[in-house]
Amino acid sequence: MAGFVQRLLIYGVLWWILAGGSPSAWFWGLPAILAAALFNPFPPARPISWHPLGLLVFVAMFLMLSLRGALDVAWRALHPRRPLQPAVVDYPWALPPGRGRVFLAVLINLMPGTLCVKITDHSMSVHVLSNPDRAVSALQRLERRVGRLFGSDTKETHHV
Repeated sequence: MAGFVQRLLIYGVLWWILAGGSPSAWFWGLPAILAAALFNPFPPARPISWHPLGLLVFVAMFLMLSLRGALDVAWRALHPRRPLQPAVVDYPWALPPGRGRVFLAVLINLMPGTLCVKITDHSMSVHVLSNPDRAVSALQRLERRVGRLFGSDTKETHHV
């Protein structure tokens, strides 16, 4: 019952935002919200178990990589002669399917100079501003840390 009430509240807030707070929108919104809460297509989420030491090491490494990436992007912006070597790197997954892969793809988008542009069952395509080899090395380190954070081993994969 608590899950039903929680879904009602979440869907109600979403409807209110989408409808711009219009009172007349509730005429159609209320039946839609009730139906969505009753026939919820989303399975209940499993709780995420973080490994505390893995989280601490991960946060430190992510901050270091983010700072290094931000400094590199700023340096390239201020020194136009510094060459850009934009490339799209096809990076095969070493993480097992699941939340770890999604988490990794989102993190890549938060790091300066990288953008995850495509995700498949076997790999992801990542746009980098320069030095694809160094980017792959950084992706491997980040993926290993994400694996430790989620308590899953990364399988050895040949990255191209």
